[in-house]
Amino acid sequence: MKKFTLFVLKRFIAAVLVIVAVVLISFFVINLAPGNPAVMLAGEAASPEYIKEIEKAYGFDKPIEERLVIYLERLFVGDWGYSTYYQAPVLSAILNRLPATLLLMLTALTIAIFAGVYLGAITAGRAFTKLDTVINYLGLVFYSFPAYWLALLLVLLFSLYVPLFPTGGIIDIGIEGVFQKVINVLWHMVLPVSTLALIFMASYLRLTRSVMIDVLSSNYIFTAIAKGLPRKRIIFKHALRNALIPVIAMAGTQFGQVIAGAVLTETIFSWPGIGSLLIQAVTFRDYPLVIGIFIMTAIATSVSNFVADILMARVDPRVRAKLMG
Repeated sequence: MKKFTLFVLKRFIAAVLVIVAVVLISFFVINLAPGNPAVMLAGEAASPEYIKEIEKAYGFDKPIEERLVIYLERLFVGDWGYSTYYQAPVLSAILNRLPATLLLMLTALTIAIFAGVYLGAITAGRAFTKLDTVINYLGLVFYSFPAYWLALLLVLLFSLYVPLFPTGGIIDIGIEGVFQKVINVLWHMVLPVSTLALIFMASYLRLTRSVMIDVLSSNYIFTAIAKGLPRKRIIFKHALRNALIPVIAMAGTQFGQVIAGAVLTETIFSWPGIGSLLIQAVTFRDYPLVIGIFIMTAIATSVSNFVADILMARVDPRVRAKLMG
């Protein structure tokens, strides 16, 4: 138990160090870039008075080590700068968009993981049969699709030719009542969630199938077959557990990217999340907001990788022994 606690502590420190490194990179990008960093943060159209205020607030008239201390202090108390386009604090702009992105991405990722792992296990258990070939080719097709192309195709089919779902937005104007609002949001989620879930699911399907085929050729699986255990029990109880290790690792990485949102998918469906916010920030050269999204994504990625490491150590004793040394 002490060894596991030490392992968790080490992973936590590593996650914190990654976040600190990203923050330092963002600082030096601002301060070592050519030109006046105050102009970059304030925007090229800012007045001289406002640029002076930025220089004073961020300490740009001071040595670089003092600037770093001021920068870290401001980040620590939640002052991530001021969005020049939204005319609002960066952290508020990000947090206002975060729920929509989490709702969209977590729903799509959850569906993709469960469906992809299930189909991967089924096809591995029936490897090289007609069922395996059909599902595997379908997975390959969706794996090859660019997300924006699939999104446009779904809009064309299910919003224009067959008008079943809205083309964009998160809720219609004028909807009253909690239940009606929930139904309306779910209705708007169908196409963007389907787009992302199909793309993500193909990755999990192919990964699970590949690992499961290796696991099913292990000696302990042949022993289980010789004992006469049911096929479903062998696949889902004995083989799938060992095949989940790379799936957890991939989910940990993708979960971190959730905060950044699906940039093109959110843009196509006019989804008011972090992805579309990033596009607007880049378009209007809102550097404080771009850097804020960059830091938030780094924090989410570090936290999700930390959780994935803990889960992998819990699921597989071999991984636990290796990670703990």
